[in-house]
Amino acid sequence: MNKKIQLSIIFFFGMLIMSFIPKDDNTGENFNDNPSLSSNRLDVNNISAWFRNNGTFNRNPIGNPGFEWPKDSLKYARFVSGIWLGAKVGNDTLITHAYYDSQYLPGYIDDNGMPMGRDDPLYRIYKIERGDTLSSDYLNWPVNQGAYTNSFGKPFLLGTQTMFYVFTDGYKDYHVGSPGNTAPLKAQILQTNWAYSNVNLRDVIFTEFRIINRSNIQWDNAYFGFWTDDDVGNYGDDAIGIDTIRNLTYTYNFDNYDPEYGYAPPCVGIILLRSPVRYTGDPKDTVKLYQPPGSSNLLVKPRSKFTGLTVFNDSRNKYEKPRNYIEAYRFFEGRKLDNTPWINPVTNQPTVKVYSGIPETGTGWNMSNGDERRTLTSFGNITVLPNDTQSVIIAQVIARGSSNLNSITRLRELSDHVQSVYDNNFQDVLSVNNFSDEIPVGFKLHQNYPNPFNPSTVISYELRVTSFAKLIVYDVLGNEVSVLVNEKQNPGIYNIEFDGSNFSSGVYFYKITAGNFSETKRMVLLK
Repeated sequence: MNKKIQLSIIFFFGMLIMSFIPKDDNTGENFNDNPSLSSNRLDVNNISAWFRNNGTFNRNPIGNPGFEWPKDSLKYARFVSGIWLGAKVGNDTLITHAYYDSQYLPGYIDDNGMPMGRDDPLYRIYKIERGDTLSSDYLNWPVNQGAYTNSFGKPFLLGTQTMFYVFTDGYKDYHVGSPGNTAPLKAQILQTNWAYSNVNLRDVIFTEFRIINRSNIQWDNAYFGFWTDDDVGNYGDDAIGIDTIRNLTYTYNFDNYDPEYGYAPPCVGIILLRSPVRYTGDPKDTVKLYQPPGSSNLLVKPRSKFTGLTVFNDSRNKYEKPRNYIEAYRFFEGRKLDNTPWINPVTNQPTVKVYSGIPETGTGWNMSNGDERRTLTSFGNITVLPNDTQSVIIAQVIARGSSNLNSITRLRELSDHVQSVYDNNFQDVLSVNNFSDEIPVGFKLHQNYPNPFNPSTVISYELRVTSFAKLIVYDVLGNEVSVLVNEKQNPGIYNIEFDGSNFSSGVYFYKITAGNFSETKRMVLLK
C-alpha cells in the first residue's frame, strides 16, 4: 500500500486519534497539540491548498498532504512546504524552520523584543473573497497586524480570494528540534496568499512573505528559503529540476505512469517573482516594486538590486537531511551537508543549483532515477538591519501535459504567463481593480491622485448599481486619447491607473458615463 492510500485511511480516523503523527519521516509536530494555531484553505480555483499560521503550508490540519490538484480529486502533488530563515547574528549562526515540525507560532515581536500574541485569538488566519463584504473576516480585517488595505481603508483584495496572517519565531520554548534548535532570530513574518478564479490562472497560487528583523541586531549573510517535500502522486518516484532562466524550480514524476495520477502525471513547481533586495551602493542600481502588489504605490530603492534565485539544493533522500544548524546553513548556501560543493557532471564545474538540465531533451544535468525528494530554494545572502522589511513573492504552479516530460514544458509556459502577470503588476488579471465591493450610496467620480502627476495617477469612481461604464481621457482639444474602462460593472468602488508615459505634459480631462450618470474632471501631467 503506497503512502497516499495510507494517509487517506488515516485522514478518516485522524480526528479520533488525536495523538497521531504523520508517518513520512517527521521529526515530531503533532498538528493538534497547540490550540492557538489555525488552518484554512485557499480553494477558489483548480488548486485546494492548506495554510497554517506557523509557517507551514500544503499540509492539512491533521498532518496529511494538503496541496490537492485538481481540487476535489483527492490527488496530491505536495506533502508539506514551509519557509526557512538563516543568518549570522553576532558570533552565532541562527536558523528557524517550518519543516515537519515548526518553530513559528502566531503573533509578533514587541518593541522590547518580546514575542506576543500566541494565545490571542485575533492572531489567526483571515480569509476574504471578492463580492463578500459581510463576512466576519472582511468586517474585522486585521489592519493593526499589517494586513493590506486600499485607499478607502477597506480590505485590499489582491485576488478573487485573499488570505492574511502573522507569525514569529520569537518563542524560545518552541525553538527546539533539528535543524533549527538555535536561539530565535526574532523574525516577524506577514504572509499574504491569494489566487484568482480566472481560467488562465486557475493552476496558480501567489504568496508574499514580508519578513521583518524585529531584533536589535542586524542579520548578516541572511538567506530566506522555500522548503518543500513534494510527492507528485505516488510516493518515491519523483525527480527535480531548475529552469535558471525562468527562476523556476520544479518536481516531476520520473515515469510516465503514476498509480495515483495515471498516465502523463503533472509537474509542480514554484516561480520566484520577487526576491530580497540587496544594497549595493552602486548608483547605477535601482529597484522598483509595487507595495502592495497590484496597487499603484510604487516604491523606489536606489543603489540596490534584487538577489534573484540564489540556490536550489537537494537533500537527496529521506535519510540525508540537515541534522543541525551547521548543516542547515550549508543547505542555504547551496553546499552538500558535508560542506563539499556540488559538481555539475556535464560541465565539471561547482554549482549551487542542482539538476539544471532540460529533461524534455535529455540535455544538461538531469536526474537518472526517481526517488523521494526534499528541496530548498533560497534567496540571499543579504544584510537585514533591525526593523528592516524584505518582501519575497512566489507563485506555486502546476501543469499537466501529454506525458510526464511534456508536463514540464507546460509548466514552463504557465510560468511565462505568471511572470507577465507579475511584470504588469497584475493589471491584466483585472483591468480595473475593484477595491471594494461595498455598495456606494450613489454615483461619484473622484479627483485623481496624485495631481499633478508624472507619469501615472489613479482615478477612482463609485457605482451605485450595475452599469455599463465608460471612463475616457481627453486632451485639452477634446480629442479622445485613452479608453480606460468600457465594460459592464457591478456596484462598487473602483480604482484604475492612468499611465501618461507616452503623452506630453499638459492639461487632460477624464469623463465617466454610467447609465444616466456623467461627470468630468481635470488633471495635469507634468514631466
